[in-house]
Amino acid sequence: MIQTVLLKKLQFSPKMETIAEVISVSNVTELVRVVWMEIAMASFAATVYFTFSGWLATPGKKPAAKNISNQKADKEYKPARKPAGKICEQEATPHQLVAKALRQGSIKSAIDLLQKLPEVMAGSVPTNLAPRLLTAVAKASDFDDVMTEMMTVLSGKIEARSLDAAVLEAARNKDVAACHQLQVMSRLLSIPKSHETLEALAKVHASDAVCLRDLIEDAEAPVSRTFAKLVLEACATLKDVDLAAEVFEKVADSDAPVLRGIVEKAAKEASVHSKEIRACGKNGDLDGAVQIFEQQHKHSANTLMYNSIIDACVECGNVEKALAYFSQARSSGLADAITYNTAMKGFLSQGKLDAATSLFAELSEKGLTPTLASYHGFLNFHVNARNSNGAWKVVEGMQAAGVLPTAVTCSILLKGRLDSPADLNRVFKLVDTIEPMDEVLFHTLADTCIRTRHLHLLSKYQEKLTSQGNARALTAPTYGSIIKAYGQTYDVKHCWDLWGEMIKNGVHPTAITLGCMVEALVSNWCTADAWKLVQEIRSDESTRSLVNTVIYSTILKGFAQAKETDKVMALYEEMKANSIHPNNITYNTILNAFAQGGAMDRVPALLDDMKHADPPAEPDIVTYSTIVKGYCNSGCLDRALEILKDMHSDGNFTPDEVMYNSLLDGCAKEHRPNDALKLLDDMRRTGVAPSNYTLSMMVKLMGRCKRLNQAFTLLEDISREYGLKVNIQVYTCLIQACFNNRQAAKAIAVHDQIIKEGLTPDEMTYSVLVKGCLQAGLVDKAVQLAKCAHGLAEPKVNSVRAPGINARCLDELVSALGGASSQEAKALVAEFAASRPSQGKGSSKGKGKSKGSDNTPPWR
Repeated sequence: MIQTVLLKKLQFSPKMETIAEVISVSNVTELVRVVWMEIAMASFAATVYFTFSGWLATPGKKPAAKNISNQKADKEYKPARKPAGKICEQEATPHQLVAKALRQGSIKSAIDLLQKLPEVMAGSVPTNLAPRLLTAVAKASDFDDVMTEMMTVLSGKIEARSLDAAVLEAARNKDVAACHQLQVMSRLLSIPKSHETLEALAKVHASDAVCLRDLIEDAEAPVSRTFAKLVLEACATLKDVDLAAEVFEKVADSDAPVLRGIVEKAAKEASVHSKEIRACGKNGDLDGAVQIFEQQHKHSANTLMYNSIIDACVECGNVEKALAYFSQARSSGLADAITYNTAMKGFLSQGKLDAATSLFAELSEKGLTPTLASYHGFLNFHVNARNSNGAWKVVEGMQAAGVLPTAVTCSILLKGRLDSPADLNRVFKLVDTIEPMDEVLFHTLADTCIRTRHLHLLSKYQEKLTSQGNARALTAPTYGSIIKAYGQTYDVKHCWDLWGEMIKNGVHPTAITLGCMVEALVSNWCTADAWKLVQEIRSDESTRSLVNTVIYSTILKGFAQAKETDKVMALYEEMKANSIHPNNITYNTILNAFAQGGAMDRVPALLDDMKHADPPAEPDIVTYSTIVKGYCNSGCLDRALEILKDMHSDGNFTPDEVMYNSLLDGCAKEHRPNDALKLLDDMRRTGVAPSNYTLSMMVKLMGRCKRLNQAFTLLEDISREYGLKVNIQVYTCLIQACFNNRQAAKAIAVHDQIIKEGLTPDEMTYSVLVKGCLQAGLVDKAVQLAKCAHGLAEPKVNSVRAPGINARCLDELVSALGGASSQEAKALVAEFAASRPSQGKGSSKGKGKSKGSDNTPPWR
């Protein structure tokens, strides 16, 4: 061993000759000593070098310098922790309140809160809340009741990805019942189903032919190959030949041969792996999809596998990887039209229109024929981008290539909400060429006609659909939607005609359809007719179950608005007799009837009913607000203030602005300014910001109680404290208060301040000013202000059209000038008449364009 080391040392040492001399004069032992000494010195030098350079460190520790740096970085970027108490004191956001209500199972409360969100008002339920809402409703025991409310306020406002999340969660939990309810909800709320949702539902309902048929009806053609495969495999198990035929009617021509093979050999290996790849892509597991593809690609490669991996890449947003696989498929001769369509889909998802267009052109060069899906991909892109010109160019390209637009083409255009008259006219002309019209297209048309108020066109397409020999082409939910639309246009007769047609055609109404009919009648002041219809439905054993709490509550609301308290109570007793359990909405509606009808003596008995209901109905903030409003309206302010005191003591609910405004209104009616000021301080303390409505009541009250200076001070302090821009209604109240306190000069100064701030006085403002000046004996000033109101004197109003004064005020002004026969009055009236715009052609006040107007399409 020593000799081997020695030989190596001799071989690489630069002092070989010197060592050779040593060997010749020394023995082997001396030689070994010299070599080991040199090795020891080299090792020591290396240890010192590596230690100082940081290569060596104590096990389990990092180099000191680096550790110090990291510690500094950690200290520098470590977020400061807030005290737990601070976090608890923070007010929950609206989103958090909705989420909390859903967690607590208060679905209807969550829906009420959702309606107030800016995103929902703008037309979209937030995606962080929608899946939770859908899941909660799907599991609700009162599904029909909740859906009636959701159709009213949330239809068309929930995105497909929210449905995706809810369906996938239910599918993962193998909750078949929830999946079924979600499928129903997607139809009723007009939520589009993505391929992912369709596939998940197809897996869950593999043994339910009815649900699978509904899915096929809802899916837009051409359906994805994966979805079709799942349904066809189920058809093979269920031996449902008719359903399989419906599937093949909706698949792309290029998919048909492959799908036939799947039906014949459902257990084919490639199909199984393809499904696994697509499933990984849908779940965002691109690494898993690639692993399966690469493993199977070693044994066999086919178009289906390539299409699956390319689609998975696109689904996961990795377009570069998708294009790499696309290149492999193209070079191997395995790329078909679907392969190209999927690659184009990837480009379009990134907004790369030019790249997608290049692939589309390459289709023809490769001898492949573009499919409907090829065109529909581009059509979807332009429609979603609100590019009307681009969308119609795609349609023109289809027609030029001999590819006829289908019902799916029209549905894409209609769902894209191209709502300009010109676009709608073109879509409707295109729809007229589709033969025959199926129910899916009609539903899309119905949604569009209802949304754009073209109900006469809806009747036309309804007649076309039924003329094709299918008298029961319309479903109960569709009838409900149409009835609701006609109810909103105050066409009660058409609502009844539709209801009669539905019954005649043997279409059984659902609870939601009945709810739509009842709502249409109640909103058109036909509450008694609605009650009669409900009694007829209940008298039939087969339809009795359709009548629920929501429907009764709607009728109660109608009687409450009409202040028919006796009918409210009669209907309430009928509910109890028929074991229809009232809910909070029911009780609050009845309380509102008491408040409006002056029957507050009945409140204690109703609250006792709430307490002993099964299950008990707990009062909410609406309950308290309604009772407070009723007591204030009936002159029982002290009882209303006691309720406010009890709420503060209980701590379960915080009074809102509506409640405080009701109390302030009560103070104004009873001339109790000190109580009003206490309420205003209470609002500040509880964080409730006053509004212009609050200010107007405070100004009125202070004016009536001869505290005019305090009214000015309050106005200035509150507007400054809350950054509130005072509106013209508050200023009008202040002007009236000035005149009530015999301060005409201050009233006129307020008018000048209004003009200076850039506000526009309205007719009421000028009428109050003119009348106040007349009462103060300032006739000349009244005339000058009346001229200002008509834009005939300075300062002129900041408006294109002068507001003028009302007829009663003008009569008083004419009387003050000596009557209608006086020359001064005649001249003033003539001057006012000349300042008014002509009511002939060009004036739109109170007029509408005739149906045959040149500027209005005949169908409008």
